[in-house]
Amino acid sequence: MTTTPSLAAISGVLPAERARDVAAYALDGVTPGYALRPESTDEVSRLLAAADAAGIAVAPLGACTATRMGRPLAAYDLALDTTGLDRVVAYEPADLTVTVGAGMSLARLQQVLGEHGQYLPADPPPDDSVTIGGLLASARPGAWRGHLPAARDLVLGVTSVGASGIVTHSGGRVVKNVSGYDLHRMHTGALGAFGVIVEATFKLAPAPAQTRSFAIACATLEQAAEVAFRLWDQSLPLRAVSLLSPAAANLAGLPATPHVLLECMGGEVVLARCAEAVHREAVLTRATAADVAPAEAWTALRRRAGDLDGVVLRIGVPSSRVAAAVDEAERVGCTAWGHLAAGSVLAHAPALDATTVAALRTYAEAVGGFLQIDSASPALRLAIDPFGAADTDLVSALKHEFDPRGTLSRGRWQEGV
Repeated sequence: MTTTPSLAAISGVLPAERARDVAAYALDGVTPGYALRPESTDEVSRLLAAADAAGIAVAPLGACTATRMGRPLAAYDLALDTTGLDRVVAYEPADLTVTVGAGMSLARLQQVLGEHGQYLPADPPPDDSVTIGGLLASARPGAWRGHLPAARDLVLGVTSVGASGIVTHSGGRVVKNVSGYDLHRMHTGALGAFGVIVEATFKLAPAPAQTRSFAIACATLEQAAEVAFRLWDQSLPLRAVSLLSPAAANLAGLPATPHVLLECMGGEVVLARCAEAVHREAVLTRATAADVAPAEAWTALRRRAGDLDGVVLRIGVPSSRVAAAVDEAERVGCTAWGHLAAGSVLAHAPALDATTVAALRTYAEAVGGFLQIDSASPALRLAIDPFGAADTDLVSALKHEFDPRGTLSRGRWQEGV
């Protein structure tokens, strides 16, 4: 990767104070020639228009929590820091809707919403430092997925800026808006390949009155799965049900034995009934113990799922296969745990080779699932496609339509795209 001589074409597009130290924006060992932090949609539009005309490769970045996701960039000249887009644009508590700048952190948004007893039900890795733009662009689910809507299903509308600087509005700011195309779904999970998200409108949820977590120690993962399914079938107010391998349980601060980890939400009476159900099922299935678990258990797992030093794999399988997939990932040296409702298994290791990852992908695909690399070294992400099988023709057609010069996130979405 080399710095494009035409960087001078963008040197005066934004005020001088928007420039940032490029050393803070290195990706996969490559430092861009320029780093800018625009503070409005108009500034993003003018910057991208100039970069596109000059052939400058741009990578949009927020809190940098998913920088080792996707393939290594094929070119990287300009870092576009979105954290300057950090304001609440519109908030209607009575309608349970909010429009917010893409650079605002989820933590700050939750603080604003919490003042009205509301929240955005999203728990992406590694924590709430994730920006709103990053939440959508990476589309990484957490433990709540399957019990609560995914981030893409909470989006009512998005304002984005295309590679040529054109500002596009998709959806709206009300729940019943039906006009236009759902272009925001195209941007979700695309890692900035088709445009830079600058604003997003979400439908919200009332914040739970209380939450309480329970940990059930089991002899085997199979027993843990039996307990988990029995509890799931009781229609309890669950926000998460996860199966933990011994290593994952240890990571969560629990005894190193297979566990079911649950989070329930509701008032005191409801949570008391949840506790009764949990203890009853533990006895009926002859599980070892059932105890109240600290909230830090979820925090530790969420943080490890967003690790930027080791390898993080996300394996999607049918819910009935979660326990077996956790066991398979453990067999090859990973610390693994699975979120039952989403059929999502997270596997972490300090390092893995491409052969091992390919074998796990083959296993997942054989049971009707998939494997995605959420974080890994550049070498591993070059050796094996992070996303696996995809409709290359469709992705290429979309890229050609929305970014014909390859200005945005060049090569990160898919090889040759």
